[in-house]
Amino acid sequence: MNDLDHVRAFEDARWSRGEQTAVWRHDVAAEMVRAAPVLDVGGGDGLLLKMLRERGVEDLHLVDVSPVAVANARDAGFDAVEGDVTAGLPFDDGVFSTVCALDVLEHLRHPVEPLRELGRVGREVIIAVPNFQHVRGRLAMLTGRVPFQNRPLRGHVYWINRRVLSEMIEAAGLRVTEWRYEPSSRLGGIGRMLARRWPSMFAVAFAVRLTKA
Repeated sequence: MNDLDHVRAFEDARWSRGEQTAVWRHDVAAEMVRAAPVLDVGGGDGLLLKMLRERGVEDLHLVDVSPVAVANARDAGFDAVEGDVTAGLPFDDGVFSTVCALDVLEHLRHPVEPLRELGRVGREVIIAVPNFQHVRGRLAMLTGRVPFQNRPLRGHVYWINRRVLSEMIEAAGLRVTEWRYEPSSRLGGIGRMLARRWPSMFAVAFAVRLTKA
């Protein structure tokens, strides 16, 4: 079984367990989308597109490596196709106003070229990734535990922090126009302040709006 077969089997099992539940990455990405048509890469059952549709956004599309996810998204009424971002997306240059990829890059062994591909088909790119340098992960390692984001069940093979993400973006020929930081929900306003002030340590995840450099 090659890498793509492993990923497809992992994602098929994931999308067979039930629908997604909206979390920070979905909420913030829905806020950040400014124009359609929109493509959600690795969008699973289409939760982000459902949220955009509820906001009145039209012309919504999805691509996912999992046939199960694509079937679920089609059942929800979206234009969904099977595709592998690591092998190139089946779309023309710049055909989408916005391309989203939420919690996708950390599942790829070589994420720079896929990130470049997102920028090829979209005039703006919105990505979200977990921060593997978050203080909870650091404390877990100090006490001899495997951090949650690093456990095999998460399917994460590329560990990203703010510096690594910035380097990936530059290598992909893109530039940042907006950063968003997920705070710890347990710390309230203090968590939001800490995430903005020291994102490398206190942001649970990053969301970024990108355009071509």
